[in-house]
Amino acid sequence: MTVSAKKITELRKAKGWTQEKLAAISGISERTIQRLEKGSRCSLDTKLALANVFSVAPETLEPTPALPSPHEVSYHYDWWGVLGLFIMGLFMMSVVLFTGTTGPWELASLAIVWGLTAVQSIISHGGKATYKLYDSTSWIVRYPSYVDDLGSMIEHAQLIISNSYRIGITTSFLSAVTLGIHSNLAQDDWQYFLAIIAKPTVYALVFCELWFRPYMSKMKKMLSTQSTIVK
Repeated sequence: MTVSAKKITELRKAKGWTQEKLAAISGISERTIQRLEKGSRCSLDTKLALANVFSVAPETLEPTPALPSPHEVSYHYDWWGVLGLFIMGLFMMSVVLFTGTTGPWELASLAIVWGLTAVQSIISHGGKATYKLYDSTSWIVRYPSYVDDLGSMIEHAQLIISNSYRIGITTSFLSAVTLGIHSNLAQDDWQYFLAIIAKPTVYALVFCELWFRPYMSKMKKMLSTQSTIVK
């Protein structure tokens, strides 16, 4: 069986053991340890013995699959993604047209929800990771065959979706309270009142369900595909 010479060496040194001591503890000959640390294959019993003394799962000792080099990564187009972005644009225009309030409040709602979502992301994950995540939303249309940190990006995207909804709903609630205290709009024109207070939540919905959730689904599909390739 194949084991990683580098991992065995690193685990042994992390314990502060010599090859001789590892051999004594594991019951494997020192000569076998030397061969393994030079890249030789081993039996299943040897692999299990090493995993036991290092207190790790046997598969942990296996070599890490080689990642594709940049020039081996290819890009593919998803025309359904193009259609999705087109529909998102139409929906955005419909939101403004049929639930339009005032220009300043439209911009303020958009800025509060989308802006604060980005700010929270920068605070929690840093500017570099946030820029990478937002910049890579183009993967909805054109995506690479391999990305080495998709798992963390998916978790980041999920957090952004949750934060966006919290910000949108909170802003709608605060808007309702403020207008209820400082104006009679709810009594004078309740439809317009509802349109105003709902707008931040609507923009959160657009941001999450028409942009970031499809993006996150795309990354999950990419992760599943590349995991199959690596195996």
